[in-house]
Amino acid sequence: MAKQEITGEIVSFDLPSGISVEIQELTAASQKVFTDKQLVKSGKWLNRLLRHALVSLDGKPLPENAGEANSILLDMKSGDRNYLLLQVRMQNFGEEMDFNYECPKCKKTAGYHINFKEALDNGTLKVYPYREDMPIEVETRSGVALVDYPTGRTEEWLSMQKDPDIILNTMGYCASFNGHPPTYKEFEALYAKDLTKIRLAGDELKGGLDSRIELECAECDSSFSIYLYQIPDFFIPQMTTGSIGL
Repeated sequence: MAKQEITGEIVSFDLPSGISVEIQELTAASQKVFTDKQLVKSGKWLNRLLRHALVSLDGKPLPENAGEANSILLDMKSGDRNYLLLQVRMQNFGEEMDFNYECPKCKKTAGYHINFKEALDNGTLKVYPYREDMPIEVETRSGVALVDYPTGRTEEWLSMQKDPDIILNTMGYCASFNGHPPTYKEFEALYAKDLTKIRLAGDELKGGLDSRIELECAECDSSFSIYLYQIPDFFIPQMTTGSIGL
């Protein structure tokens, strides 16, 4: 199969980890991943989107073979993937976003505005360096947990869990437990203090783009944080704007 000719604009930049990337404009057809229910349900839509956008990673063209490309993308740290996705959004839909969001406390919906470039420059969106002393060994009474940065594989695994709970979320921090992938049965048997030790070690792993933003409700003055990807307009602008004035 011949490689598709790249005709759209190409943007180059470095990820927080220092890896160089090139991305190209998305076509209208590639945006079908947002409405493909099977892809969304399985959590595989994100890799499909990134495959459409990525031209090269670390100076190497992204493989044409879908399996090879997916493996590379899944091995990327989540903080790098967040940053990459933000750059894809800015290239294709612009640096600004108007959106509506419901306050979790008073349930009132209000309009908000964000400029992504300004948010990166002023620290509203935070980008953290990666630690080098990884993974972290956490001693529990049942063995040793190796805590490491989450990757695309972690994201995909969590998205496939029917009802993620505190045990599953803590397992997501662990590269291994006693030398093998952690199991729910093992973690369910841990003492609460040991599970907390693992979770706290995972919470320390700030690296790459933290995609959370803080919002303030104009009705009840409460503040709350949300992930950019919880906002429908992040991927398909103008989905919710218009009903609430900004």
